[in-house]
Amino acid sequence: MKKIITFFTAALLSMGVFAQKIPSYGTTNSASQFLENGKSKYVSIFAVNDIHGTIEEDLAGKNPGGAKLSEVIKELQLANPESIFVTAGDNYQGSALSNLSQGKIMSDFFKKVGVVTSTIGNHEFDWGDQMFQQWEKDGGFNFIACNLIDKRTGKIPEWCKEYELCYVGGHLICIIGAATKDTVFTASKKRIENYEFLDPAECIRKVLRKVEASYAPEAVIVLSHIGSHENRLTKTPVSASNDVSDKFELEDVAKLKGVDAIITGHSHEYVNGTLNGKPVVQAYNYGRAISQIKLTFTKNGLKSAKGNVIEVFKYKDSITEDPEILSLIADYKAKYGAALGEKICIVENELSHEETVPNVTPLGYTIASAMKAAYKADFAVTNGGGLRKTVKAGTLTVNDMWELIPFDNTGVVLTLKGKDLKKIVDHGINSVGFRAGQFAGGKVYYTSRMPEGSRVTRIVLDDGRTVQDNETYTCVVNDFMAEGGDKYTVISEGIKAGSISANNTYIPFRDAVIDQLKNWETVRKSWSEIPQVLIAE
Repeated sequence: MKKIITFFTAALLSMGVFAQKIPSYGTTNSASQFLENGKSKYVSIFAVNDIHGTIEEDLAGKNPGGAKLSEVIKELQLANPESIFVTAGDNYQGSALSNLSQGKIMSDFFKKVGVVTSTIGNHEFDWGDQMFQQWEKDGGFNFIACNLIDKRTGKIPEWCKEYELCYVGGHLICIIGAATKDTVFTASKKRIENYEFLDPAECIRKVLRKVEASYAPEAVIVLSHIGSHENRLTKTPVSASNDVSDKFELEDVAKLKGVDAIITGHSHEYVNGTLNGKPVVQAYNYGRAISQIKLTFTKNGLKSAKGNVIEVFKYKDSITEDPEILSLIADYKAKYGAALGEKICIVENELSHEETVPNVTPLGYTIASAMKAAYKADFAVTNGGGLRKTVKAGTLTVNDMWELIPFDNTGVVLTLKGKDLKKIVDHGINSVGFRAGQFAGGKVYYTSRMPEGSRVTRIVLDDGRTVQDNETYTCVVNDFMAEGGDKYTVISEGIKAGSISANNTYIPFRDAVIDQLKNWETVRKSWSEIPQVLIAE
């Protein structure tokens, strides 16, 4: 029966019944290679993930910026003319120009470089769901995620599709989108309250049955925001999520018959390996790399799918800049630039926030110290993933702060017992699946011999008081954490149970930190070098 359906579908395609609805991509040049049937021998899908609004080059760092990234894309398309360019989510939230324009500069960029489709990252919801249709209109592409359901209708949102079909080099390619279930922990709960994130493998399975019956695609690529990391010994990608229910998101997708390759994101890592015989790729973050799925065909169909990651940052200084993208950036800087260049303070020493530091970083301690002072609390804790860059020594500007703290969170002052303060700090120590919690306000003593939740043995506040389990203290966090983000459920459940009192100041966390840094004028050496605040016993 399946052979009959496939034959019938192929006949309809050859008559153009479906073909007129499906866009075609690919150009012919000296690099093109064709089969006897006139189709291309090679097809490439290029992707970025977690670009987070990084449109300007970081001259002292690894981020190439949009103008250089555009030139690399052009070079790749010249060498691989039968190709398309896609993104694996978290496109917008992260830089001053992108945040201030609510992502429009990135959609303009995507349109200029020819993005065909994008899956949906957790940070796409940082402005709620109001921007999706505008992003699609400005960028000229569709969002795809087959496992995203609007609770109000029980269906895929109207601004989203399950999959994208396109002809590339004459081959019918199906790209199935998948969000990560981890979104429920990594997005603001009030902004996703109307949405449900279903099991991606089960939803992809259903889409596969439908697409295979109706269109018989020659290759199927899953474009996902599922987190992954690579076992350095085996080169085997595995799921990056630490939540039990999501632990096998990637593994379950890789088991699906009919899926030929998987593009991932979310975990900001280099991934280039195989899982269940299928290539799995991820290209770091901030446009530092571009992932590639290369499909090889014979006249009988797909022969192989292989992955690759082009590490753009390694040669970014030798890349020329696309003048059209430079002009785009200049237009937006002219609109927003004056306010962004305002001086906040002088930073005497680099404030590092590198992934290699497992717990409290110089930057994390400095920001938490500013939070504690700004909100007049006994203690301050912020999620490490909410701080997005190392700060170099020199003049700190408003633009730097937008890039450092891109999320529009507010400060929430908690009134709580000492035993709950210990649990909040404990949750962020030696974290797995999210960046370690950053704190200031005292010294924390802990033991790794005890289970999570019981590792903190004592906290001695900056004023010399030792935190007592049943005495009351104040601790400032951001509203993302107060809602249980990064699995800080000790806060959200404590608020719900009434054991923790929460006062949302509605003062933007970023603004409060900026004002405090202005008051300090200089971030001195004593603040930029962490005192020993986390002590193992």
